[in-house]
Amino acid sequence: MYVLPRANPLYEKIPAHKIVLPDVLKKLAKESFSGYLSYTGSDFEADCIFANGMLICIGTCEKERLRTGFEAFSLLFDRILSSSGEINIYRMTPGLAVCCHALLLGARLINGSEVRRISIKETLAQLRNQGFNGVVRFYTPERSALIFYKDGRPIGYYHDDAQTFVTSPVESRKVASLPGALVDVCSTKPMEELLQNDLLHMVNIEKLWEAAMAREALTRIKEAPAARKIATAGLDDVRLLGLLEDLKEIAAAYLSKEGRTIVEKCLQEAGGSRILLEDVKTEAFLKQFEKEARGMDNDARIDEMIDLMKSEIAGRLMA
Repeated sequence: MYVLPRANPLYEKIPAHKIVLPDVLKKLAKESFSGYLSYTGSDFEADCIFANGMLICIGTCEKERLRTGFEAFSLLFDRILSSSGEINIYRMTPGLAVCCHALLLGARLINGSEVRRISIKETLAQLRNQGFNGVVRFYTPERSALIFYKDGRPIGYYHDDAQTFVTSPVESRKVASLPGALVDVCSTKPMEELLQNDLLHMVNIEKLWEAAMAREALTRIKEAPAARKIATAGLDDVRLLGLLEDLKEIAAAYLSKEGRTIVEKCLQEAGGSRILLEDVKTEAFLKQFEKEARGMDNDARIDEMIDLMKSEIAGRLMA
């Protein structure tokens, strides 16, 4: 992932383990925040970009592998709960936030071409005529400079030595003229289209956070010197209903609404929700559910979904 502009900080170097990230994300949304929240840890980074209070994208990077959406939330929550790391929040205008979306997840119209081999003047003219939204990035191993565009017009500049966004293209031209300089052109959709997909309305981040906490608690128990038993004797029907809803929520996140139906069907065939109190019957239920889920959509990250369900069950039934 590209390093996003570190200008106009709102908060910096907050220990990630001291916050409840879903609460922070919802607070930023409520305040109509524009900018991004970043998490940095050992060999892992994540960015959540907001425009006018809408979470327009999330991306995580680990070992050069980029993940987005539901999977990115799960990975980020796991990292915050299991390891050290820092949270930084940077404020910017909605237009610049959209440009950061282009850097993070946008289409690469030009990717690592040598500046000297293309006509920059002609390229920029084409972007202007096309009503380009996104970023042009000039860089060498030592330097980097960004030009942000909205509707084909530059709306700001940033370079690696800057403390804030600037209004002059001078540094961008200097970097572009360096020996061996490369250029990327990253495009994204207009803001109006991006704002139609608010991830905070599309993903139940509270449930994902709870599942991550359950996984972390289970890991700690497994690593403890003395094993602790799962206490289920006092679990009442109300809590079982809550667990059932959680399992259906996870299934729906991976398989759409059909996932909820499959959970209900498999549980009914297995003997009802009280079978979740018994390890052997729970394992049989999960195997049957996995079989039917793969039959419906084998490309839906089934293994990850089953792991989340196991963590949710363990977390709910843990003494």
